[in-house]
Formats: sequence, structure tokens, C-alpha cells
Amino acid sequence: MRAFPFGSLLVFALVACAAPQEETEAPAATAPDPTAVRAAIDAINAENTAAMSSGDSARAMGILAHYEDGAMVMMPGAPGMAGRAAIEQGIIGMLSTAKISDMNVTTADVIVTGDYAIESGTFSWTLTPKGGKPAPDKGKYLTVWHRQADGSWKILRDINNSDIAPPTS
Repeated sequence: MRAFPFGSLLVFALVACAAPQEETEAPAATAPDPTAVRAAIDAINAENTAAMSSGDSARAMGILAHYEDGAMVMMPGAPGMAGRAAIEQGIIGMLSTAKISDMNVTTADVIVTGDYAIESGTFSWTLTPKGGKPAPDKGKYLTVWHRQADGSWKILRDINNSDIAPPTS
């Protein structure tokens, strides 16, 4: 099983709250600042990368807070994991069988449109199965982030695939 490229993952981008005013029309939504969104995503990715590489399964479980309840993670060679419970089980399964090291996530770009941000980038890490040999991997990912009512960003969809061809038999 491959590690998650949490190229994804969230520090909160806060939105300034104005005092309520009496209006007859609903106030226009504030468009997110792309620079601030990118900074939030970069910070979350750094936090999640450190958590997954720490070897501390409790710390790694903290990354679940960066996923919406209905999020989906799609890893190569495995069914999609829909919802936080399935994502949690995927992380538990991976961490119980292997160690992640040398993890690096590099965001290439973030496209912000309304309440969504689409991040693409590359990842690399080494996955060492318990009792096995280290297996370096690298690839690319696409993560869709969704702005929450409080202005924070959470992962809605997370997909990655390896640049390394699977072994042939």
C-alpha cells in the first residue's frame, strides 16, 4: 500500500468577520485570496507530511481533521476510500504494515475558483514494509479542497499515482 501524498492537507485560512448589519439582501460572498489559499495548503501539506513521516500513528491520525466527512481518497491499485472512517482505516492499515520516510510533497499550482481550490503537484517518499526492503516511490497528485463556512479549507478529493511502473510478473 502506498502512503498518502497529503498534498494536500489544512491550516486554517481565516476570514475576517464583520459585525452583523441590517440588510435586505444577503451579503456577497468574499472571494478567497489565491495567495492565502496557497499558503494555507502549503502549511497543511507540511504538517501532514511531518505527521505521516513521524512514525507516531496517533500524530498521523491527526491528518483526518483536514478531510471533509464525505471526502474520497483514491490510491493506485486499491478501491477508493470514501468517508473519514474508510480513510482512517486506510491510514491504520498502511501504518501497521510499513514505515514512511523521506516524504516530500511539492505543490506545482493551485487554482482557486469560488469555494474550491484544485491543487496539483508531485510527491516522493520511501515506503519500508515491516521486515522488508525500502521502496522509494515518486509520482503526481491532484487534490480538491473545499472552503468551509468558517473560511478553513478541507480536502474533498485526493488522488495520486506513481511514476514508477508496477512490477511485471
